[in-house]
Amino acid sequence: MSNGTAVVLGLCVGAGLVVLVPVGLIILLLILRAVNVPPEPDGPPLVLTRSQLWGTWQDDQGGQLVFAENGTFNATDACGDYWDAGTDASSGFGFPSTMTGTGTWDSRVSEYEDNATEVSVEFAPGDVSGELVARGEPDSALLWTFIGAPDSGELCVLRKVSTQP
Repeated sequence: MSNGTAVVLGLCVGAGLVVLVPVGLIILLLILRAVNVPPEPDGPPLVLTRSQLWGTWQDDQGGQLVFAENGTFNATDACGDYWDAGTDASSGFGFPSTMTGTGTWDSRVSEYEDNATEVSVEFAPGDVSGELVARGEPDSALLWTFIGAPDSGELCVLRKVSTQP
């Protein structure tokens, strides 16, 4: 092999590595992000009655959701994974992950969430909604959801701080 051929071969290998190494690293990072879903909050899936949901639930930033017996709620900077049906925007994708307002709430046992209670909130006038799932034990229940895609690493966790609305 002549010196000219060796130089050309060396340049080709070097150029290939300059392209392949960054592409390989990007692919590796995407794979790691996909398998690195943050853990759900502690405690087993939990079924709560409507009366167990009544009261004030607070997130780590001080935001609150207050569920009233009559199926209405009041939110003050409450975290969540919200969706705007009017614009099809959602939290984690250009839509806020905290909300303030009033509306209605409902609950049901969800077969898709390991038979846990799922709480739906719908803000008045009705375009923005969200859902939270119950976990833990009845005396230390929490409501939670991922904000945006599960692999984003963002969780919303609300703990009950008062039984009085």
